[in-house]
Amino acid sequence: MRRLTYVLIIFVGFISACNSNDSRTSSTSRLLPEPDILERLKYQKTIIDTLFNHSKDKLIVLAKLVDKDELIQIKDGNFPDNVETTFNFLKDSLGQIITASEFPFSESGDWNIILTHYFDKDGKTFAFERQTNFFNSICTDGVAYETQTEFYNCDFQLIDKMYKLVDEKNKTLQIDSCQFPYDYEYKVSADIDKYLQTNRIKNSR
Repeated sequence: MRRLTYVLIIFVGFISACNSNDSRTSSTSRLLPEPDILERLKYQKTIIDTLFNHSKDKLIVLAKLVDKDELIQIKDGNFPDNVETTFNFLKDSLGQIITASEFPFSESGDWNIILTHYFDKDGKTFAFERQTNFFNSICTDGVAYETQTEFYNCDFQLIDKMYKLVDEKNKTLQIDSCQFPYDYEYKVSADIDKYLQTNRIKNSR
């Protein structure tokens, strides 16, 4: 518990202001010089990933049911049978949402997708990651693991993108040799408010 509290304090202290005119006119609001913005964003993402792994019992879990507009809150891992999409939200020590993960349901069971938004202290999206693992890829006998990570600046402009496709032994697979048994459309939201609005989520803040 002490370790988690310590990490939370570090996280709050290390997220620099990405807020309005001050972040554009003064370098004092940034922990690192502007050329190092990518390293700062990667570090912010790493901190949030660490918090997520140590705080799964504190996640707010909502589920979108088939043919239902209203989301329901899931407690104690008791999911109904007709779940269409699951949403996981993690808040920091100040009660602000710092990550939102979306888990669409695969009827075939051939794939599993996690779409994760990362938000700074002002609620703006600074990173997005799509993780997919799937069978029947042709390029490997087992499971293929695909990860695409994107980083954004304060104006929601894409500044870097990384892509990885590997097998169960972390060996790189050739994308041209693989078959992808899914076609799931998604949209990256610029901030938490747009994310909640897009997904019609009202009861997670």
